[in-house]
Amino acid sequence: MARVEEIPMDESVRALAEAAAALHEARAAFSELRERIAETRRRTEELVALHVRDLETRVAMGGFTGAKLLADALALDGSPTQRMRVRRIEVGDPVARAFRDWIGVTRCASEAEDTRRLWDQLLAREAQSDGVLRGERSTVLDIPDAIMSVDDMRTLRVSMSGIKGQGLGIVAVPRFTYATPPRKLRNFGHWLVDCVPQAAVLATVAPDALGAEASAKAATILLPGPLKPFQKWALLELGLREDQLVPWDGSAVSCERLLVFESDGRAGGGRPLSALLQLRSRLRADAGNRGTRRIYVSRRDARNRRRWVSNQAEIEAVFRSRGFEVLSMAECPLDEQARIFREARIVAGISGAGLTNLIFSAPGTHAIVLLSDSLIRWYAESGSRSLWARGVRGGPGQLAALGDSPRFYAHLAAAFEQVSHYFVGGDEMPMEELSEFLDAALASADA
Repeated sequence: MARVEEIPMDESVRALAEAAAALHEARAAFSELRERIAETRRRTEELVALHVRDLETRVAMGGFTGAKLLADALALDGSPTQRMRVRRIEVGDPVARAFRDWIGVTRCASEAEDTRRLWDQLLAREAQSDGVLRGERSTVLDIPDAIMSVDDMRTLRVSMSGIKGQGLGIVAVPRFTYATPPRKLRNFGHWLVDCVPQAAVLATVAPDALGAEASAKAATILLPGPLKPFQKWALLELGLREDQLVPWDGSAVSCERLLVFESDGRAGGGRPLSALLQLRSRLRADAGNRGTRRIYVSRRDARNRRRWVSNQAEIEAVFRSRGFEVLSMAECPLDEQARIFREARIVAGISGAGLTNLIFSAPGTHAIVLLSDSLIRWYAESGSRSLWARGVRGGPGQLAALGDSPRFYAHLAAAFEQVSHYFVGGDEMPMEELSEFLDAALASADA
């Protein structure tokens, strides 16, 4: 009769433990594999949907002659077969930001009846909206073998030449190069908020061709010229190289690959939110490291009629007494302005282009904006900035329609997740009311 050897109890327990551990590892591996399969399936479905949408877009482009696209100042000419070779590239993410969450202390101390009426009208229109700032993705057209020029109507006409291997190579064209009035190009605020984001989007589309690390196939970016120092500085801040910035007079240019900025995704007016966030990302302004400085942007360097208030010295004294540094942006080099706003916890000043530097400030920064009677009337008098007062642009539910209103910087700050506080006073600011408002705004910021 064979003798059965007994396995010691401790070895049996160890063997069971090892088997259980192996089973647990197998289950974990199976679970991870299942998650990877699900993720691969999801990505495959997204890729298929992207290709289907791309094909539908190309078919639509080929379906009609002289295709007018998402930009009114852009026309694409060529045969249906040629136009179907064009790719539309979407850049950035859709933006839907709750506006009211970023509004702080608001006070109107003006005694002028028309100012109070206009201000109340503006707040009422805000209240009628759904309170959400929206922006769609930007789009860029990637066009092979193209010849382009600007016509007398400032429309960029792009012809699909069909001639391969000739031309300048890779060429990028922002819309502001041919379609933006010179007076806006000369304005620092418009340049930084409306123009430079287009260059940021183009650089995002072609990182290997546009920027300091560009390969041998570096792109040329055609610009209105000659560039002013502040214009060139902002473009170089994006990482573009100076040798890539080429002035263009709109005459015919042939290129192997053309990148044309098509649309900045604005919804009902307002600001190009998605493109602005692309710009902030490239400027490294959204890192979330809030500063500590309190900055008051003085307008003593502005022309007399654009100072907007008569008691600037008193206003500056009130802010100094609350720990603010009073600075004139005209006296600061541009790189210094960017550094100051990156280091700021609270930024204040009379509404003006200097506050556009909020684009360099981190989320959570507080902006204190002062408005006078003259400034409210200027916003309401003429041009596109007056449409909010006349009730022409948009309607209830379209908050972006108020983007060119006296609340311009409130929209900008909300897009950057910054809190804005607003004070409306006379051309001679009432000091007692301003001091009370400032203390309430600072208490809100400190909280």
